Amino acid sequence: MSLKIGWCLSAEDAKIAFDPPVEFNPPKERSGKGLSFLSCPAVRSYFDGIFVISSPFSIRLRFIKEDEFISIKPVYPFTSLSEFKFRELVTIEPLETWSNSHTVVLQIPSPYLFFADTPAFIEQFHPSLVTSTAMNWRVIPGKFDIYSWQRPLNWAIQWDTSLGDLIIRSGEPIYFVKFTDGNNKLVSVELVECEMTKEINERLLLSRGITSIRKGVTPLITKAGNNRNGLTLINNND
Repeated sequence: MSLKIGWCLSAEDAKIAFDPPVEFNPPKERSGKGLSFLSCPAVRSYFDGIFVISSPFSIRLRFIKEDEFISIKPVYPFTSLSEFKFRELVTIEPLETWSNSHTVVLQIPSPYLFFADTPAFIEQFHPSLVTSTAMNWRVIPGKFDIYSWQRPLNWAIQWDTSLGDLIIRSGEPIYFVKFTDGNNKLVSVELVECEMTKEINERLLLSRGITSIRKGVTPLITKAGNNRNGLTLINNND
């Protein structure tokens, strides 16, 4: 029996720029002799049930430090985001949250929203074994209950500026997701694209901006799950 997971985009603009999540297939072993680690069944099994999310834009960021002044600027014409959109989307976290003075923590909203009508969890983590222009960044991983808590994902990363610019090309993977059932067990997944409905939007409103109001949301996640009351969110027409 498969776990049915619904997904939609919470973005209102430029939705065509966002590709659907696709199941990840590890690259094939090229030697033909089974000598590469890519032939290892344990390696390939690790990627079972993983879906990849790709970047809708190209971006190149440069870290500039002059005396005690730090700035992070987009490099044009490589960056496809306008300056206005860059300022709107890219959040540089405070210096005290960085692990050191050259490892920047930044977040960019990712409008992918995943939900389930039965107990289920989503895990978001770094995309390994993929082709990437630069390897000087890593996703800050996370996991949460998508039956109880409906919110769009963020693309939150650590960027090691000592290794150069942050470079992401449109279409390159920016993170992986995988799903488990209510017992945190991996199961086969059926991913269903859904329309944004009034019911889904109302669930989004429960958690929108909550971290600016209250710290420690675990009790609220439990409360939100109890408030589902049999509400169905997956609305495909199959």
